[in-house]
Amino acid sequence: MTQRTTVTAPDGVSLAVHTYTGIDPRRPTVLAIHGYPDNHHVWDGVAQELGERYNFVAYDVRGVGESSRPASRSGYQFTHLVDDIGAVIDSLGVGEVHLLGHDWGSIQGWAAVTDESVMGKVASFTSISGPHLNYAGRFLRSPRTPRAVADVARQFLASGYIWFFLCPGVPELAIRSGATMKVFAAVERIGRPRGAGSRPAATTRSIDDYLNGLNLYRANMPGPILAPPARLPQTRVPVQVLVARQDYFVSPALQRFTGSIPPDSRIVQIEGGHWVVTSHPDVVAQHTSDWVNSVVAFDTPRNSL
Repeated sequence: MTQRTTVTAPDGVSLAVHTYTGIDPRRPTVLAIHGYPDNHHVWDGVAQELGERYNFVAYDVRGVGESSRPASRSGYQFTHLVDDIGAVIDSLGVGEVHLLGHDWGSIQGWAAVTDESVMGKVASFTSISGPHLNYAGRFLRSPRTPRAVADVARQFLASGYIWFFLCPGVPELAIRSGATMKVFAAVERIGRPRGAGSRPAATTRSIDDYLNGLNLYRANMPGPILAPPARLPQTRVPVQVLVARQDYFVSPALQRFTGSIPPDSRIVQIEGGHWVVTSHPDVVAQHTSDWVNSVVAFDTPRNSL
């Protein structure tokens, strides 16, 4: 069970924050951010693994789970998403947190750790299956060898669902018909061990999680991918990228590319598909713990960019 509190974002949206453990200021705090079309429950298995050693907190992204919905689509833009992360961190009263993000949660995490307003509040970041969108755009323009061209082509095909989500009205019809849920449930089985006991994320999602979460795509894409800036965002936060080998949506090649942002990053390949956080929560927890401990133990310096 979690303890639920409410944090009000700067624009008035109510964010449901779920604390899996008591907040002990003597322990590192892990703040987890879920992706689409999930809610905070996607982290239940990881929280169970980490709860004895860390403060573990997750929140429902705006419009999803128990959080309220912005008045308009513009309320899902990165500016608000980054503000949300900052507001949740401030509410915990622990100073810095160790961010853990999956899918759109990781995309938001990249936006936060490259934003000066939040960067100083984050001690480390573990990214899973979610690139910085500007770096994704650069990746699609990066091939110089036949193998690199193949990697980009593979990612371009895997990202075809994005254009579908951007179509007005059509994704809503697919969601209400149940077809989208079946597709996601099928993809979620990729990389899942036989007899895996962890609960699939599909069992915890509501139709509103699917419908409202579409606004993440529509408010923030495709601009950063089609026209990345000449100078890509930088961060001083130590970053770990966990690369799921069987990820259907975010290719290992793209995930390794996003890991090039900070000079002290670490890239670790792990078994599993896109929903490795539910299929292999013990693996995700172990690597997260290793990264947090290394940052805490060595107090990684953050030199000025």
